[in-house]
Amino acid sequence: NMTDILDQWQYFASPVYSIEKPEFLEPVRKISDQYLTARKASNDPPLDPMFPVQTTGFFHEPALKDFTAFIAECAWAILQEQGHDMSGTATYFQEMWAQEHRKWNGHEEHIHNLGAQITGFYFVEAPEGGCRVMLHDPRPARLQVLLPEADMNKITDASSKILFIPKPGNMYFINSWFPHSITRNPIDTPTTLVHFNLGVQPSMKSQKSTSNNKSKAVVL
Repeated sequence: NMTDILDQWQYFASPVYSIEKPEFLEPVRKISDQYLTARKASNDPPLDPMFPVQTTGFFHEPALKDFTAFIAECAWAILQEQGHDMSGTATYFQEMWAQEHRKWNGHEEHIHNLGAQITGFYFVEAPEGGCRVMLHDPRPARLQVLLPEADMNKITDASSKILFIPKPGNMYFINSWFPHSITRNPIDTPTTLVHFNLGVQPSMKSQKSTSNNKSKAVVL
């Protein structure tokens, strides 16, 4: 019967959050350049031509306190908005580092575990034609039975990968279980980004104080 209409329900979403924050570019670029320069100078371990230059962690840098506070507030707000019980908790940085993707550098598909809950990227240098953020279908059972897509240029329920084209000042957040990668850079100009992971721990702050932080963080 061609008049029959099936009810459709969408469950187990894989949300992606983004925001433009160019006001952080100057301090983040300064610290990232400092750490990248030190990493290249040490060459310990030796740099690999196929992988990005990756720094040690720097979320503790005082010059980035507004940047890190914003990220932590956003992460808390995201988890609460998703339905998690965030009362009496705070988000904290497990790690944050810079990556410089030179020509042909990339970061293969991966997730973050060991207690990480929110993962994100902040792009410092994003030249046209450079690296992109690629998100991969997190459902392993579906990957075993994939059918060809009718049009890979369209985002549909058949899509298994999604690309985001960044620009400087773009910030992205995903759940840490969401498989992601950075595509290989086909141009001579490097792409530079800050990658971060946050966990959740008990907080000494009141729930009222934490809720106030949420209202300042981001509109979801």
